[in-house]
Amino acid sequence: MNSTFNAEDDSESYFTLFVVNNSLNCRRPVFAEEIPLLNFYRAAGLLLGPVNAILNGICIHIFRNAAWKKTAMSRILKDLSVIELCMGISLFLHALIFQQNSTSNTTSPDQNNSDQQSLLTQAEKDEEARNTFIKSIAASLLMVVFSRCLLAFQVTRNWLVVLLAAYRYDKTCRPIGTGTALPPKRIRIILIIVISLSFLVVLPRVFETAFVLCRHDGRFAEEKPLLLKSSVYQIAYLGVVMFIVQSGGPVICVCVLSAFVIRLIAKRRKIHRLNEQKSARHILTQQQNKQSKRGSGQDSQTPETRSSLIENNGPAMKQVFRERPPPSGDKLIFAVCITFSILETPAFFSKILNPYLEVRNPLADLVLSVIANLLIYLDSTMNAFVYMASNPTFRKVASDELLRYKRRVSGRRANTNLENSDQACARNNETMAVIVE
Repeated sequence: MNSTFNAEDDSESYFTLFVVNNSLNCRRPVFAEEIPLLNFYRAAGLLLGPVNAILNGICIHIFRNAAWKKTAMSRILKDLSVIELCMGISLFLHALIFQQNSTSNTTSPDQNNSDQQSLLTQAEKDEEARNTFIKSIAASLLMVVFSRCLLAFQVTRNWLVVLLAAYRYDKTCRPIGTGTALPPKRIRIILIIVISLSFLVVLPRVFETAFVLCRHDGRFAEEKPLLLKSSVYQIAYLGVVMFIVQSGGPVICVCVLSAFVIRLIAKRRKIHRLNEQKSARHILTQQQNKQSKRGSGQDSQTPETRSSLIENNGPAMKQVFRERPPPSGDKLIFAVCITFSILETPAFFSKILNPYLEVRNPLADLVLSVIANLLIYLDSTMNAFVYMASNPTFRKVASDELLRYKRRVSGRRANTNLENSDQACARNNETMAVIVE
């Protein structure tokens, strides 16, 4: 996992995550001023991470309620909330460790503890350097793990939204009488496959850079590119594979599936209206023929008679040409897909423009990347409000759970007040007994 590092040595393996610099001049580069946008990004990660985890934890509790039948849609929504819960926890832990590393590395021990360092023996200095070395390795490793887990959960979440859009397409567009392609038992298998492939695709990003540590004090010095040195890795993996897997593929799939569903629904409604008009004219013609056969062929029907015929035969016409009902939770799925498409679009264009902006305008590339990532985290956090606004079952279960929680809290308060009053009465009785004696 680690190796020594010299100024002229540039032949480390692609899998060397930690490199030790033996030079006594090894120091962390001192920057004049940090970019305020990065500080805002860290603060947003520390804020959105816990909020994301709490809201998705509540969603998981609501989706486990008996009011939600064990359908494929409820399984997908529950699994989506579980993945987003893991995503929020990973975001918070990564932002927390990154902030602590940035704070601890802004000052060097030579600046603050120069007098104390001179009083320590060589053995104590070596022990302190060893402890710092271990802490630096642990912090760097945890930061890499949580960062890549965050990316893997994000990829999994994006493809689960695609699965949700595919479920809506299957329920709406498949021919009547044919079996569904997404039964509830198959959803769990698909989820396992998606999670496994997501972590497998993200695995090479663990070895993008190596952490250079100073031997004399054990502190982090800099990051050294490993796989990032390879132009093939940058073009084939980061430029093509990660674009398709992370943002391009999910956004395009969700937009295409949603467009097909909207187009088919509009087409069915148009055909339904035409069939209703044809049916109304056909029934009206039959009634006129019956009236003419009864001997009133010379008398034309008045508008009142014609309208009464349509009113009397309206229910029959609706039964003949009945429009296929939308799947359960159609508005919820549509709202999730629309929100996903809107908030994931900046990430889509950020990946496309990254090769150009990274060379021509690095600051614009950084700003666009930060905005895209924040919108991704915001999309994951907003799903609870999307569920609340688009689905009456979710609102009812949430309201019932809130009332149950309030009753539980009020019951505890009542029991506490009752116990306090009993204790006060007991003390008063003891006081009265002492006075009588």
